[in-house]
Amino acid sequence: MAVLTSVPTGSAAAEFSSGALPGLLQNLGSVCSPSDALFEAFIKTDVAFRTQLDSSRKRKGAVQKDWHPGCTAIAALIVRNELIVANAGDCRTILCRSGIPYPLSRDHVASCLEERERIIREGGLVKWQVDTWRVGDAALQVTRSIGDDDLKPAVTAEPEITSTTLSAEDEYIVMASDGLWDVVSEKDVVNIIRDTVKEAGMCSKRLATEAAERGSKDNITVIVIFLRPVSTAERIY
Repeated sequence: MAVLTSVPTGSAAAEFSSGALPGLLQNLGSVCSPSDALFEAFIKTDVAFRTQLDSSRKRKGAVQKDWHPGCTAIAALIVRNELIVANAGDCRTILCRSGIPYPLSRDHVASCLEERERIIREGGLVKWQVDTWRVGDAALQVTRSIGDDDLKPAVTAEPEITSTTLSAEDEYIVMASDGLWDVVSEKDVVNIIRDTVKEAGMCSKRLATEAAERGSKDNITVIVIFLRPVSTAERIY
């Protein structure tokens, strides 16, 4: 299993989620299907974080009342030959199959009409501000996250789940925050990995460096996972 979190409104939620979600998933895995376990793990992580946050505010006093940290999250779980991806927010996962990138998640942002309509149905406020649609007084661009308790329930922690049957043509997956995808296309990601020594950490670093060099203004987190054995000197053509 791999979990990636991004921090649009503070690191506290990301740090909590990356530690809590895998354990919750492991506990749920014995009583739920993999997809249901992933879904429930996101919800329980959100509840646990917001409960801890509320307790922290009460200990520290009213000075913390306007502190509403949150994070987006995406997780990938392989069970036998099934790749299950759960996403809440604007992190993204792609699968490289025979040299072609296939998206396994959908960005949850206010510029998406379907997400705007869902926010409004939940009683949330969506408005055009600066250059795009944003949610609430916090002017959040993402529409799903863990935390952001001032925008619940409109900004939900419920993830979207996709399931893909893996085949012999599948080479690797790339999970990354919007700091990569804002400036590097899915096709470019595949091309960059094609020309990089096939070691997951090295590929991740090169993609992050490329995003920074292209002027990314957001946080950049990248995970590359190879799905079949490769030589560290191998290049895939």
